[in-house]
Amino acid sequence: MDGDWGLDAEDYIASIRAGAIDPYGRTAAELEDELAAFDRDWGERLAALTPDELEAVVEGRMQVPPLPGPAESERAAWLRREEQFTGQIKALQAQRARLEARERELLAGRFQRVRDEGGEVVTALKEAASILAAELRQSDRGIEQRMATAWQIVTELPAAHEAHKTGRISAGHLRVIEQATHPLRIDVDADPAERARVEAELVAIAETTTPSRLRSRSKRIVDRVLTQPLQQRHRVAMERRDVWMVDAGDGMVDIGARVPAVVGAGIFDRLTQAARSKPKDDPRTWDQFRADALCELLLTGQTPDDLHATNALTATIAITIPATELLRETDDADEPQLRFPALLDGRVLVDPATVRTLAADTATWERLFTHPVTGLPVTVDTYTPNRAQRRWLRARDGRCRWPGCDNPVNRADLDHTIDHASGGPTSIENLAHLCRRHHTMKHSTRWSVRQLPDGVLEWTTPLGRAVRDEPEPQGPRFAETDAPWGTLPDDGGPPGEAPPERAHPPDLVPAVPLPSPAPGRSI
Repeated sequence: MDGDWGLDAEDYIASIRAGAIDPYGRTAAELEDELAAFDRDWGERLAALTPDELEAVVEGRMQVPPLPGPAESERAAWLRREEQFTGQIKALQAQRARLEARERELLAGRFQRVRDEGGEVVTALKEAASILAAELRQSDRGIEQRMATAWQIVTELPAAHEAHKTGRISAGHLRVIEQATHPLRIDVDADPAERARVEAELVAIAETTTPSRLRSRSKRIVDRVLTQPLQQRHRVAMERRDVWMVDAGDGMVDIGARVPAVVGAGIFDRLTQAARSKPKDDPRTWDQFRADALCELLLTGQTPDDLHATNALTATIAITIPATELLRETDDADEPQLRFPALLDGRVLVDPATVRTLAADTATWERLFTHPVTGLPVTVDTYTPNRAQRRWLRARDGRCRWPGCDNPVNRADLDHTIDHASGGPTSIENLAHLCRRHHTMKHSTRWSVRQLPDGVLEWTTPLGRAVRDEPEPQGPRFAETDAPWGTLPDDGGPPGEAPPERAHPPDLVPAVPLPSPAPGRSI
């Protein structure tokens, strides 16, 4: 065991088991194994000594020599250093989480005392915040917000708070859960049991993925249990549309806007298309070009020559929505409906009414068929085989397939899992999207990957650990809760009951008439 902490080894292991954190991130079980290995090694070293050598050791005239053995290989030394490094960082993160959780509990406790003392709560809270702010030389408004947020997390999200306190999730994961569940926590009609179930589900996901992936998945999980339809929430959110400016220093400012998702995605896509048309000798980056195009369009209302007719471009917006939603005419909460909202580019929730309006005005549809049971894309209509592969893979992947990366598919490269130069075929089973950063890392680092059935990628880290990345479903998913229709249960009893008339067998999809292809916008 490394280091001398002034403790007996057994006492030290007991302290780790009681909740202390080892500076190298080792668990009590790992320390016990290390202690047993140390004892075995020490015994073997003493047994190898001659009587004269043993006497010299007892008298302090010599050290116990190590056992003869092979020298540590370069690979073994690299692994040892990397594991030590990652262990120390994990230990520091666990210590940080524990301190942050303790601070959160103190802030929440002070907020609760303000509530319990009665009187003018708002004024008392401001006073309490100002006292602490003066000591910390921070904004009292910021301290007040931290106290309120801490109280909400500790009292309304106890499972997430405990997961962060014990180091199972990071502060970034906790922030995502707090933000994602806010609509559910203020929904007075929501079932408390459903709130707890959603929190537990998000914590479980947070323990296995990154904050950005958690944010993407949390939207649909929370939306399923909200009692107010997305259309109504969208109307309320529309009232909060806004534009703001923040001083960024060095003579620069940040301009932001909160607008409907479809409009915002169209604006960004239009600027991106403009950047694609810039001359090769133009020294500006894509981001710089997009910023210049935005400024010119907003300030002058027209496009200068060096932006290559940006105003002639039209945005392409990809919407995934169940066909059954397009057939509905209202968003009446009492009307039976499939509770799966539309997705803008597979990431942003969009209310069905907006999508139906777009569909009514659209001349060309790009149809994405999803498996009715798994929700995974199975095919896309097209004209040429190569385009079919690209479109199918964009639908399947949705994002960069590197573990934890959430960069959208439109910023990623199609990569051969087995290099084409090594005989890898250009097929669906050997292609996946990787953003430029991770595409480069795949070829220049010790990471490796193999593609399993159903588009699952199994990555192997340089430390030899396997990490699976699965494509996320792009449509609704169905699960059987009873015996399948027409099958016999194990006890030999009668078959399961037939489903309701409006239900469809798992291998059928409702037929929907679609517009014929023509030039124009695509959905």
